[in-house]
Amino acid sequence: MTNPLLSRFRPWLALVGLAATGGLLVPIAGYLVGKRVIGAYEGQRGLTDYLGSIYAAAGRGEVMAWWLLLAPALVAAVWYLVFRSGRRLLSAPADD
Repeated sequence: MTNPLLSRFRPWLALVGLAATGGLLVPIAGYLVGKRVIGAYEGQRGLTDYLGSIYAAAGRGEVMAWWLLLAPALVAAVWYLVFRSGRRLLSAPADD
């Protein structure tokens, strides 16, 4: 038996999850990988300064900051469109 309340809010919960992933997890992962590969970030407070600079850049409208923050949602949208169009192509009747 499915919960009608959960099925009603499932798309919104997915968007909140993708926003949290893009807003926190992706920048933190980028910071940790960058620290390991390139070296320490120049800011005095490390991760806090790094996150602050990303959010400030997004606030100024810089495209790369928005690209980083929206990357999980964009990947999910592309996969959704690919699978939806693939399903439509497979279910289309053949023209003989």
